[in-house]
Parts: sequence; C-alpha cells; structure tokens
Amino acid sequence: MKSWSVRRGRLLAVVAVFVGAPVCAEYLAAYMEETGKPGALIAALVVLGPLYGGAALLIREVAVRRGLGWSGILLLAAAFGLAMPGLLDLTLYGDLHSGVGDFDEVRRATMLGPLGISAFATLSYVSTHVLISIGAPLGVLDALAPRYRGRPLLSGKGMVVVAALMFWAAALVRADARFEGYHASTAQTSGAAAGVIVLVVLAFTRLGRPVTTGDGKPVPAVWLVLAGGLWLFATDNVPATWLGVALLVALFAAAVLAIRYWSHRTRWTAAQIGALAAGALIARALAGILAPLPVGVDYAAKATQSMLLFAATLVVAWLVLRHTGARFGRRTVAPGPGNG
Repeated sequence: MKSWSVRRGRLLAVVAVFVGAPVCAEYLAAYMEETGKPGALIAALVVLGPLYGGAALLIREVAVRRGLGWSGILLLAAAFGLAMPGLLDLTLYGDLHSGVGDFDEVRRATMLGPLGISAFATLSYVSTHVLISIGAPLGVLDALAPRYRGRPLLSGKGMVVVAALMFWAAALVRADARFEGYHASTAQTSGAAAGVIVLVVLAFTRLGRPVTTGDGKPVPAVWLVLAGGLWLFATDNVPATWLGVALLVALFAAAVLAIRYWSHRTRWTAAQIGALAAGALIARALAGILAPLPVGVDYAAKATQSMLLFAATLVVAWLVLRHTGARFGRRTVAPGPGNG
C-alpha cells in the first residue's frame, strides 16, 4: 500500500510538471490563437506537454542525480531557453511572431546586424523560458512537494521515454518553423548551438553547485510573492529599445544580487523559492489579462481563460504560503530540485 502511495504521488508530481510547464510558458500569456478554446488548448498539450514539461522534468532529474543547486537548474533552463528560439521555433531570426503585431519593429530597434538577431528579443525569449517555462513550475513543485525534494521522479526508463517525447515534439516545432518561413543560416545555427553547449557545461561547474545558506531570520514568504510579482511585471513592461535592454540587464543583475544576499544571510528554503515563483506566475497571468486580443479569438473567451488562470495562480500562491511559509529549518544547503 505504501509503495503504491509513493508511486501515485510521483505520478501526480510528474503530471503536474508535464501539464503545468506549458500552461506557465504559453497559456498564461494568452497570446495564442487557441486562447479561450478549451478543446484546442487541451489538444495543444500533446506537443507542448512533451516540449516544456519534458524539458522541465529532464532538467530536474539531471539536477537531482548530479547534485546541482538552483543556479545549475537555471543554467540548464537557459540552455533550453536559447535552444527554443535559436534552434527549434527559430523566432530569433523571424520578422513575424504570432500575437505580436509589431514584432518586426521590435526586432529592428535593437538589431545586432552581423548576428541577425535582436538583443531585446533574445533576452526576453531566453529569460521567459528560464523563469516561467522551467523555473516557476519546478520552484512551485519544490515548495509544495517536500516529500520528493532531492529525489528522482522518473526511473531510467522513464527518462528515456520523456526524452523521446521531447525530441519528437521539438522536431514538430522545427518543422512548423520551416512551414512559417523562418530560417537560420549555418552561422546562426552554429552560434546558437555553441551557446547552448556553453550553458550546459557551466551548469556542471562550481557555478551550478548548491550554496550554503545563512542562519539569519528568513525573509517572509509573503513579501517574496510580492517581490517576485513586481519584478516580473517590471521586466514585462520595459520598452523594446536599447534602453529596455539596459533595464532588463539591470533588473536581472539586481535579482541575482538580492537572492545571493538573502540566501547567504538568511535561512533560504524552498518556501522562499516557491514564493518567488508564485509571485512571478501571478504577474504573468495579470499580463495575460492585459494582453491584446489574439486574431480570431473571442473577447469573452479570452477574458474567461485569463481570469481563470489568474485565479489559479492566486491559489498556487496561497498554497505555497500555507504549506511552507511557517516552516524553516536549520542551517542547510539552499534547496533545489537537485538537493534537499
């Protein structure tokens, strides 16, 4: 009976990430042509689940087995975040993008001529995948499922199956990019692949290892929900100009410095990580409410989806605060999917 309970719990955790990652990555923003269409959204999970959920699960499993901390998780997430627009959907190089009517103008404002990419779009794409597609679902899981923290969710065979599904979905996305007319030169493909490899290698260096937390009074999780939400809202609303690029870099640097400061001087636990993630998801759901109406989508349908997902993010934040907010352990290693 206990063995079945453990297997069922792991299965629920796997399904939560498998479904939750694409919801975080795509559905919260409410820009897709499937927005507000329940049947189409469910059907899209056939590809988006293996793509985003599969990537999140595999990153988590690698982190668990190799003892990586959250910096390692985020470096691997950055590798995925660069691979998505640089090697799969090729939106780094396209002049059009669904849901963004003035996308070409956005790209031109910060074009890096010799590379054929936009500095602003690149930062935006990669950071969104790092924080929302991978980081947020894993952070929430870590906070709400301490039973599985630092433990594998997939067997070796399970990892092979998930990897196969992810590569199948990635192949479909790449084929769709060709259909949309996106293309990348050999130099662009080589550069993106090199960047992905560098990020993966860095994840397995000292940069990706866990850090030891301090003994100070922990930052209240409720304040971190607010901080995570305000920070992501700020990054979502910087102008698509070189000033915006500078602001994004400054915001990212400020977040890294603040988290390192807190983690070294306070008892930094899964509660704080989950709270930051929950706050970011609330902000992204709010952005989805305010987003322009996608072409061919009914206003009432979009509003219904956006409000339901916004309510869901509030519930997630409440669960994180209720489940972990009052429990802080002794001096320990900053927890992540790779360590407990």
